[in-house]
Amino acid sequence: MEIRTSKTSGGQRREVINLFQRCLGQTPAPCNLEARVERTDTVGPWRAQWLRFRAESDEWVTAVLILPEGVRRPPVVICHHGYSGDKERSLFGRFVDKASSAQAPEAELIRFGVAVLGVDARCHGGRAPIGAPDPIQHREDWVRFFESEWQWLARRCLIDGTCLQALLIHDVRRAIDYLQTREDVDGSRLGMYGYSMGGTTCWATTVVEPRIKVAAAGGCLINYEEALRVRRDASWHAWVPAVRTCTSREELLSTIAPHPLLTIHGEEDFPRQGVQPILDAAASAYTEEGCPDHFRSVFLPGDHTAAAQNPRLIEEVGRWFARHL
Repeated sequence: MEIRTSKTSGGQRREVINLFQRCLGQTPAPCNLEARVERTDTVGPWRAQWLRFRAESDEWVTAVLILPEGVRRPPVVICHHGYSGDKERSLFGRFVDKASSAQAPEAELIRFGVAVLGVDARCHGGRAPIGAPDPIQHREDWVRFFESEWQWLARRCLIDGTCLQALLIHDVRRAIDYLQTREDVDGSRLGMYGYSMGGTTCWATTVVEPRIKVAAAGGCLINYEEALRVRRDASWHAWVPAVRTCTSREELLSTIAPHPLLTIHGEEDFPRQGVQPILDAAASAYTEEGCPDHFRSVFLPGDHTAAAQNPRLIEEVGRWFARHL
């Protein structure tokens, strides 16, 4: 099969984005946000707000917002957790889960002058179905329960003419809608960060959502051909119906130019032959846009987990948003 690479003209870029949106399928009908702050509490050194807003008429997004002290109307970075994770463990790390002690909390991004909004994906965290085992106290039971729920949600998507990636993107867009109602943050300066499933959600959202101005995606890039060959990137969130018939990940990442994009990878994570073509296509697109410094790719030592636990990860991400957002 021919692998499609970057198209750089504005009209061609829009064509690629439109094709991708058609592959994503239907999105939920518009509804009122009905946003509410449920509580304010302190975790470790951070004061945070727990809140919720509607993704659709019968579905809430649960989220946590952390504001940097002494910054008037800061920009906001939306943080998306990985597969089977949740906003609290990603944001607060060892302060809520000893098993997360090796991973730098994403809440540390406020050191760079940005607010941080962590959101739960469907079936995760505060959006897990009633009766779900505790993901910290009963981890193995939680994983079995969660994987069943996730797979059945994916099946429902198929018969409803959508896909999990479309729902994840939709929920982030609702988070943006919510942030733009708040007077204490700058809703025109929004970035997004995610690792693993969160990284895929980050770049895919940035492709279709122009309100995301700066992106940092980690632990998520492998082209479809290599993913099929080595059977990696297996969760349903990464697979979009018919997408390979009209575009490629090489081409999709290239449409993000000229918006600043940082990608981070483990040197021993996905096979380099599945990663490098995406990076080469993106670098070419940014060069053609006249802004090669708006694209940066970083490889950290080790595999998927080791890269996520490297203290340099949050430093790289924080400096990227401080510079571009």
